[in-house]
Amino acid sequence: MANQFLQSSVITDQNSDLDYINYDSIREDNKEFLLSNVWDFKWTTVPAAVYFPGNPLLKVRTTSVTPQFNIGITQMMAIVRQFTIQQSVITGTTAGSISFEYVDKEDQAITAWLWDWREKMGGMKDRFLFRKEDTIGEGVLTMYNSTRRPIRIYTLRTMQPIDIGNTLNPQFNSDDANNNNSMASATFAFEHWELNWANME
Repeated sequence: MANQFLQSSVITDQNSDLDYINYDSIREDNKEFLLSNVWDFKWTTVPAAVYFPGNPLLKVRTTSVTPQFNIGITQMMAIVRQFTIQQSVITGTTAGSISFEYVDKEDQAITAWLWDWREKMGGMKDRFLFRKEDTIGEGVLTMYNSTRRPIRIYTLRTMQPIDIGNTLNPQFNSDDANNNNSMASATFAFEHWELNWANME
């Protein structure tokens, strides 16, 4: 008669390569997942020639941030006597872009800020272009853990807007006041980015 109380450990102990497959190991002392709603963006350098509504206002009115970092990897390859030899290397540049979604208010602080920045790169009236050094900014995007300690710090260098969406193209109607003309968006290009890791325990 078979042993009805045979434990799986009697068999699995004979091969310990998979002994991590159990609840206590997989829960990893109840470590938290990374969250998508604990982040901050701060302008550390603002363009000298452009109106700036201030970091406190922008922090409150920014609803989402979407960075596009160039993190490509490619391979060099050589075939020698029918053997393929490969070596992975990073590709591309350290340039990229970052997009923001905002909620503006009746003071139009964000809309005016984006429009003024656009104007300083070639005004509608006279096409006067301010110097690049006076129309660039720099910023820091910080990702936090569940206890609001910084875990990733992205530094973005030499930023300029490349798209301000439909910020200056509101939608009007005569029937429904629920249409929200307060939404604004902008995409900025940056020439270089750096990443610092923190609190990885």
